[in-house]
Amino acid sequence: MRIRRTTLATVAVLAAVVVGVTVTVRATSASNGGPTNPATAPQPKFDFDDPAKAFVVELDFGSSSATLKRASVVHERSYSHLGDPPLLRLFLTDDAGASAGSFNAWDPRWYFEQTPTGAERMVRRDGPGMLFLPFDADTAAVRVHDLRAGIDLATVDLRPAVHEFCLANPADGECVQADLAVTSATASGDPLGVVGKPVTLHAAAGVANLGPAGPVDAVVTQTVAASPGLTVTPASRTFAGKDLKPSTDPKSPNVVTYGGDYTVTCTAPGTRTVTVTTSVAPVKAKVADVKPGNDGKPVTFTIDCAVPVAVNVLPGSLTNPVQVVPHGELPVVVLTTNAGEYGNPIAFNAGAIQAPTVRIGVRGPLVAAGTGSAEVHNTVHGVYAPELDESTVDGDRDALLHASVTGLGIQPGTTEICVRGRFGPGVGTSFFGCDHISVVP
Repeated sequence: MRIRRTTLATVAVLAAVVVGVTVTVRATSASNGGPTNPATAPQPKFDFDDPAKAFVVELDFGSSSATLKRASVVHERSYSHLGDPPLLRLFLTDDAGASAGSFNAWDPRWYFEQTPTGAERMVRRDGPGMLFLPFDADTAAVRVHDLRAGIDLATVDLRPAVHEFCLANPADGECVQADLAVTSATASGDPLGVVGKPVTLHAAAGVANLGPAGPVDAVVTQTVAASPGLTVTPASRTFAGKDLKPSTDPKSPNVVTYGGDYTVTCTAPGTRTVTVTTSVAPVKAKVADVKPGNDGKPVTFTIDCAVPVAVNVLPGSLTNPVQVVPHGELPVVVLTTNAGEYGNPIAFNAGAIQAPTVRIGVRGPLVAAGTGSAEVHNTVHGVYAPELDESTVDGDRDALLHASVTGLGIQPGTTEICVRGRFGPGVGTSFFGCDHISVVP
């Protein structure tokens, strides 16, 4: 005879303790066709290798609700609910929200108390109690319904219990081992921003299932953290990682790239950073990722937030005609302005410009790489230049700069020239501004 060790050895059934035992009997006879001889029958053996598992849901019951204390998975067989009275009804759902079955269960608030005249049924208004359910790794939740009161007492998410069990027992036949990993992370965009002007940052990451099992579905999440002086939208992004398959060659994983654009706006000048962290997690609770160290990867992007300035190319001209000729010089004025003037939020003293840092040229290359013409005299000339209406001259002392025309990077379709550099003491703070031009033969 073989006794299978049951499982959930203590089960509250109307306050009575019931030990559920599944017994497997192998008949042995004294002779063929004869009755079993107890004297010669083998000793019962416990089946310690019983693979059965069960959910244990511990609740604090009240008269009209129940609060979860703990849900767990144990290596024991759940007792049968066949014949349980219509006190509670347990409704199971799977990961997709579909029904996974339902059955009656004893209400732990009901119990028997021994009295001089016999056992008397008692009902508690509240108190702790446990429910036992057969284990299925695809079960996501159980809804506990009080049939007599006609109300739902609680809905318990069982996925954390499944996930905890599978992480502790990844080799279990109902669990799936899959090492999800973020293999790379990149961020790209303009390294120079201007206060109040949005720029685009693109973040991308490679995600792979390093095996051994699959395919599995995953959730890929990007979250953004920005230093003070920056705003970033959106703050996060989520992607559906469908059917991530392990590679047959561990050295060449099947990498899928996920990414998106983020709008970055400088709110204060100075060097700022944006960190985008990509993480991956399995959709199904039964997927055991036993190497969590590679589930996320950050990438940090540095952006130099510049003070916006007013620029006057060819002061005195409204059309700003530029002819690209050898050895030609283009005069460019950076105006001294008050906060709010020309829509610029920060006051700017053009006399504080550091001449060696000045670069003048076409916007794209100037922003991306700082390429363009240096100030040809390596000097900032203090002047009282016309404002952008080309007629008004205020009392502010402006900065006159000179650029090599052939070093500007002008193309036939170029319509503006920009200036960047640093101002102030020490390393200084970046500034940036542009003015329109017309290219002439």
